Amino acid sequence: MRHRLPLFMLAALGLTATVCGGGLIALSRVDLAALATKKLAQATGRTVHIGSVHVSPGRWLTLDVDDVSIANIPTGSRPEMITLGHLHTQVRLTSLLHGPVETRDLVLTNFSGLFERTPDRTPNWRFGPARPHTVENQSPPPPADWSWFPGLRHATIKGSEIIYRSANGHSYRAGLDSVDIASASDSAPFEMTVAGSYNNTPVALSGHLGPLITLRETGKPYPTVIHASSGDLTLDLDGTMTDLFDFDGVDGRLSLRTPTSAPLMAFAGAPADSFAMTLNLDGHFTHKGDVWTITNGTGLLRNNPIEAANLTFTEGKSGMPDKIDGDLAFTKLDLNGLLPASKNSPKPEQHTDIPLVVPAKPDPLFNLHLSARSVRYNALDFSNAALSFSQQPGKIDISSFQLGWLGASLHASGDISAHPQGASIHAAIDVTGADIDRLRRQAGFAAVPVSGRMSFRVRAAADGVHTLNEASHNADIVAVVGMSSGAISRQVMGLASTNVSLLFRKETGTTSVSCLLGALTMHHGDGTVVPLRIYTPVGSVVGEALFDLDRRWFELAFQSRTPGMLSLDIPIRVSGPFGNPAIGLAGWSARGRALLKDAHAINTLPPELASFSPGRACLVARP
Repeated sequence: MRHRLPLFMLAALGLTATVCGGGLIALSRVDLAALATKKLAQATGRTVHIGSVHVSPGRWLTLDVDDVSIANIPTGSRPEMITLGHLHTQVRLTSLLHGPVETRDLVLTNFSGLFERTPDRTPNWRFGPARPHTVENQSPPPPADWSWFPGLRHATIKGSEIIYRSANGHSYRAGLDSVDIASASDSAPFEMTVAGSYNNTPVALSGHLGPLITLRETGKPYPTVIHASSGDLTLDLDGTMTDLFDFDGVDGRLSLRTPTSAPLMAFAGAPADSFAMTLNLDGHFTHKGDVWTITNGTGLLRNNPIEAANLTFTEGKSGMPDKIDGDLAFTKLDLNGLLPASKNSPKPEQHTDIPLVVPAKPDPLFNLHLSARSVRYNALDFSNAALSFSQQPGKIDISSFQLGWLGASLHASGDISAHPQGASIHAAIDVTGADIDRLRRQAGFAAVPVSGRMSFRVRAAADGVHTLNEASHNADIVAVVGMSSGAISRQVMGLASTNVSLLFRKETGTTSVSCLLGALTMHHGDGTVVPLRIYTPVGSVVGEALFDLDRRWFELAFQSRTPGMLSLDIPIRVSGPFGNPAIGLAGWSARGRALLKDAHAINTLPPELASFSPGRACLVARP
């Protein structure tokens, strides 16, 4: 938005000069409304109404103007662009001759200015003949010329407002209940206080600004110190700008504090509890043209320290969305306190969920890199997390996601796209070096007879889902787990081989694992694991498993190959509910024999996992 509060005020001062230049100083009792109306209508090319204009002569000319309106463009959202109840000011007579104009005791009452773009993006603040549409991305306009800016010894604005209405119909109202502006001279500091509101949320602002003689030097940085507050929100800016009324060419130190973020939500028109958390931010702030930046930022989001924030906000060109790019790094990030909990959860604090929302026409667009030294999500703890993602119409691309988990490294990528019943998600995940014992303790399982580090590769897809947890439960998955070295209990290998000697003695210790490999394919909760193999120096186990997560049922057939006369290597079949399976002989049923046949015959991985290398030695069948 490019508009200026003093628009009508300065026009009225210009009108004063016109009247005085016409030799009408002596007509102090004459109402000059007709003349002023004609002059202002000619200058703006709009219909103008002025109730009255009176000028009282003297060393300081006194000007009083009442009941003013300037028409809006024909396609505007209301008839008047500007209305004014009353304007009173005094102008130093000699300043009209050599300029800049010098005023005192300026009072502006009941001013309302509507600055809008119509649906075809025509701005209503351009006066005179209609201008042809220009090509976007043309060279930027020259710096604003403020050499004519009047001297303001003291000015007051009461009961006024400025409204900006975007082309899509959103309105943003700045209420100016009481504004006080003063400077002892053009070379003295310019002081300003504002009591008002933004979208009906109270705001107070104070400014300690540089002298007006500096403001009038085109393009020269203008010293600016601003303090703003609203509820528990405070904002401080200490720096310079080159265009005071456009808030442009800003370069300075920014500090923001809010314990609840409620005022920020109120500004955005959102419920206060939609983002109820502490937000502190300190950094170097700039604004030039369409680009706003915060660099070298630090702060706090709830209880999560921000150690580096470098963000750029770019206003969209005509008809285009805004963009946010940059990096945001946290020391630690507790997602349980930032994200909503799953519905109907008995322990919401342990059931945090990530909504999967993909707007068809997002505004703004995002291209961000997020990182954190540590992350907590539900009961899971991760380290050295980093996420790079971008949002485009109807799609979110996750180009890179990596973190440390249980001593392992996880690398992932994928995308989330719009779906008629929610969202579709596709993910590629690779985990290397996961410690088996730490995995089973994280899952709450009892001790297992295998030790070592495994690797995983997962390809997952889900359609019509609304949250990350829902996607993880309903996804179609192709996965492989493998290990090229480790250890397994000798007792377990003996039991798997139905070794008769175990009736008389107990095996102790472990034997090394040459390879371990299992490939999973799952669709809507029905899954198959094949190949499923473990090779060791004392024998091997080959099998296939089927399962149904909805029914909580599984079936497993396996057979060992072990040297030694006392190892019977009888094929075993285990099937039934997860909690109470039955054990039988695989060779006694057609089902068991079919599973064993597949277990020995399938020596390849699914095509999308074919390059997976850990445990690959298990793809070579043993005699």
